[in-house]
Amino acid sequence: MNLDLPHVSLQTVNFSSNCIYHMSQLKISRLYLFLLLFSLTNVKATAQNTFIYTSDDRPVMRRKELITTCLESFHADRNDTAALAICECQLDNLNRRFSYKQYKKYNHGGLIDIQALLDEDTVVKKAVQNCFTNSNRTMLIQAQGFENDFMDSCFQNIRRNTNKNLDDGNVRNFCSCQLNLIKTKKLSDAKLRELDNPNSLLFYEVMYACGDPFREKGEVTSDWTKDAKNDITGPEVDTVSIITINGLSYVEIKMGSLVQYWLFDTGASDLLINNDMEKTLLQEGVLTQQNYLGTGEYEMANGIVDTCRKYMVKNTSIGKYIVDNVVVAVTDKGKRIIVGRSLLNKFNNWKLDNEKNLLILNK
Repeated sequence: MNLDLPHVSLQTVNFSSNCIYHMSQLKISRLYLFLLLFSLTNVKATAQNTFIYTSDDRPVMRRKELITTCLESFHADRNDTAALAICECQLDNLNRRFSYKQYKKYNHGGLIDIQALLDEDTVVKKAVQNCFTNSNRTMLIQAQGFENDFMDSCFQNIRRNTNKNLDDGNVRNFCSCQLNLIKTKKLSDAKLRELDNPNSLLFYEVMYACGDPFREKGEVTSDWTKDAKNDITGPEVDTVSIITINGLSYVEIKMGSLVQYWLFDTGASDLLINNDMEKTLLQEGVLTQQNYLGTGEYEMANGIVDTCRKYMVKNTSIGKYIVDNVVVAVTDKGKRIIVGRSLLNKFNNWKLDNEKNLLILNK
C-alpha cells in the first residue's frame, strides 16, 4: 500500500506569508515639513540643545518647536517614545550641517523647505531617513498615525496579488483587523518580519484573528459555524469504526454509490477525490454543472500545488449521518481519497479514540 501519495494541506495556497500585508515604508517626504525660520540676528542661544545651528554655529531654528512639528507629522505626541526618538535623531543630523547661506536659499516667506535643503546633501538625507527606517517602529508608526493610508495600501496590495473575484468587504475587514493587531500589540518591525515564516506563531495569530483576505465572493468556508448542524441528518451522537495502518487512519464514507475508505486527515481543508471517482460521480449525477464551484489551488503534503475542480456535494454518508453541502476537490495528481475539515467541521465536535479505533461524532 502506498501511503506517501500527496494530500491536501491548507485550502487556499495564496494564504501564505506573501498574503499578509507587509506595510510599505512611509514615503520619506512625510518626514520633512516646512519649518519656521527664526530671526538669524536676534536669537541668542541660552543652551546648546535649544536650537538647531548652522555649520558656523549660528542658531536658526528652535529645537522644541521643530520636535512638535515633527511629532505632528507622525500624528504623535511626546508620550510616543518611538516617534520622539526618531524626531530627536533627525534634528541631531540637521544640527550644524548646513551653512547660513543654504538656509537662506530655501527660506520662502519665513519658511524653510527642509526637503530641498536635504536634497543638496545626500549623506545627511540618508542619515535623516535612517532615523526612521532604523527605528524598528516604522510599521507601528504608520498604523498609529496614517490609518487611511495603511488601509488603502493594504487593500491595493492584496488586490495586486490575485486574479480572484475577491469580496471587498472581507478584504477591508482583514486589513482593519491586521491594523488593530499591530496597534494593540505595538509590534516592532522585527516582530512583524515573522510574518514571512508561515509556521510562526504570529502568522497563525493573524490568520486566525483576521481570516483569509483571498476568499472569493460567495466562496464556501470549511470552518464550523452554528448553522452547520442544519446540514446534518442523524442522531445527536454516533461512533464510527476506523482502520489504522502505519499510523494513518481510514474511515468508511459513502458518496453516490461508492462506499470506500477515505484517509482521515485533520490538516486537509476539503474532501479530496481522484479522476476515476469524479467520472463515476458525474455519471451518477452527484457532481453536476449546477454544484460546480470552479477551481481552487491546494497545497499537497509534499509541497506540490495542484489546481483542483471543486463541487458542493449533498447526501454524503458517514456512520448514521447524512451530510449535505460538503466541498469536494478533484485532484489530477494522485489516487488517494481524503476526508478533511469541510465534512468534519459540520459537527459540533468530534474526536478519535485511538484505543478503540473509533471516530466519535457529535451533531
